[in-house]
Amino acid sequence: MRVATVALVTEGLGREFGAMTHEFRMPLIGGRADALFGATVFEFKSDLRREMPDVKAKLPGYLAEHERLTGRRPALGITTDGALWLAHELRDGEMVEVGRHALNPERAETLLRWLEPAVSEREDLAPEPQVIAAELGRDSLTFRRAFNTLQALWRDMREDPEAKLKRDLWDSLLREVYGADVGEDRLFLQHSYLTIVAKTIAARVLDAADEDPARILSGAALEEQGVRGAVEGDFFDWVLHHPDGPDLVRRLARQASRFLLRDVKQDVLKGPLRKPDGP
Repeated sequence: MRVATVALVTEGLGREFGAMTHEFRMPLIGGRADALFGATVFEFKSDLRREMPDVKAKLPGYLAEHERLTGRRPALGITTDGALWLAHELRDGEMVEVGRHALNPERAETLLRWLEPAVSEREDLAPEPQVIAAELGRDSLTFRRAFNTLQALWRDMREDPEAKLKRDLWDSLLREVYGADVGEDRLFLQHSYLTIVAKTIAARVLDAADEDPARILSGAALEEQGVRGAVEGDFFDWVLHHPDGPDLVRRLARQASRFLLRDVKQDVLKGPLRKPDGP
């Protein structure tokens, strides 16, 4: 399993062999993770159904130790027996599943698409709707991880007066448009994710990329180039009022930067990325 995964990542996703660290020692907990790619910890099993208790016992410690050693949060843990691939993160000290993929031997390329955001640092991805949907859409690891973070942020922020006001204004606007109460929290968080991604892509398409989360969401970088009214502050910049919110925006901006957005010739947000659950 280990050899097959290394071949999959190096040959299928274009990573260098030396980028993977094997038997990565975790000194504080006295264990060794099977393999490490950047901020992703891999654990290989022969039968996940039988060995999940071992995963639940060891992986949280590996993730916590990796975050401590590298300062990269949240670390991602991927466990596989070759047939089933599970992705987990730590949230408040508890291991939370953020994605899973069941291998279809007749469509092995879908596994590569699922793994890409976790292990690849390519910066030459084609800016095509289907590629962006695979990397950033609601079935992607990027979305699952971001949504998990957004849920945690909103639990902390839902009683904050400014954040609550923005959520209520968003809800009233939807009620006016649809004539019914449709603005549940899940949809609000999905719209928050889509807005962050869309604003980041807009800045990069116009070559006005910025690393400052506040400037990304306010459209300040675009205004400096004379583009006004295209991107402005709105309901969804509530994330910036949480200490961990700016880091989420930066992470999503880095994912968007992997596309050759200067080559855009069509509506890159067309398709699954623009179709969250609900309205």
